[in-house]
Amino acid sequence: ALTILKYLLANRARPVSQDHLMGWLWPDSNLKKARWSLNSAIHSLRKLLGRCPSSVSGGGSVNYIVLEEGYYRLSPAVGVATDIEDFDERYERGRRLERMGRAEEAASAYEDAVALYRGDYLLEDLYEDWTMVERERLSNAHVEMLDRLAVYYMESGQLRDSVRACYKVLEKDRCHEDSHRLLMSCYVRLGQRGRALRQYRLCERILSQEYGTAPSTETRSLYQSLLEDEGY
Repeated sequence: ALTILKYLLANRARPVSQDHLMGWLWPDSNLKKARWSLNSAIHSLRKLLGRCPSSVSGGGSVNYIVLEEGYYRLSPAVGVATDIEDFDERYERGRRLERMGRAEEAASAYEDAVALYRGDYLLEDLYEDWTMVERERLSNAHVEMLDRLAVYYMESGQLRDSVRACYKVLEKDRCHEDSHRLLMSCYVRLGQRGRALRQYRLCERILSQEYGTAPSTETRSLYQSLLEDEGY
């Protein structure tokens, strides 16, 4: 029942067929048994949702799960709010504001979105095909916003905030070369050239281990300028 609810929530824009649910959730059952299992799960789900407070006039009950011509969907009469929709709304708002040149407001929208990201999408359904694309999409948006915030923080002189944002990116993707390079620049501005040099060597080692490649020309040039400043 919980799996069906999650699937219906994630696919609110389109109804889900009974055949799809039966084939997915009970692939080894014959048609009669699979249909019985589906009906039982939907009954349990409706009973569970029926305990939720309702604002229906007259105090009538709400049929949260609607079946129409062999397809299930959440009732359009039921309002649904999710953190994913809030996350996406703030992400898109940040992108619009950034395109308009309103960097400070864009950063605020990105910060609000990042605060909503509490971890990867539906980890309890890690290997379900239907969660993989959405999990990757949300993770990529999260990393993109952290990267944009890191740049904004550095350009506005908030160097330690930029460092923190870079490390959050590297927690998700340790090969994210832009973050390594941004960390180097932040450490230089903070007067910590030794850390900047160590960050380059870490970046070099990680890229070699993961992909058998070297840092980009831009990153190597920054490293070389640091060496020259140090008198090497």
